[in-house]
Amino acid sequence: YAHDLDFYSAWPRLMALSEFVPPVRRWSVGAAYLRGQGEGRVVAIHGVDTANREIGPLVVESKLPRPGEKPSGSYEGEGYVILRHPETSVVEAGLKSLVSTIRVELGSK
Repeated sequence: YAHDLDFYSAWPRLMALSEFVPPVRRWSVGAAYLRGQGEGRVVAIHGVDTANREIGPLVVESKLPRPGEKPSGSYEGEGYVILRHPETSVVEAGLKSLVSTIRVELGSK
């Protein structure tokens, strides 16, 4: 996401022809991992609508957990959101907003 590079065409070119032209980084990119709070399965995801209003245009990829899912057991958590913008400070502010707004609730409901 940071370089607007098609890795599916760059990789074979590198392997077959030993050619690779490093692209210029055009974007700042950051990821937030959504970890559940509590014990049990995912029962709710709070703050998604608010986060979407505040930072929706910055989102380039996301995987939100669904109610009923088991916790991943990984430090990466139950989901993630990737943000992109030309300015690093905008991505930093967006990530801060995101992790303070979205909350994954685990429980036995």
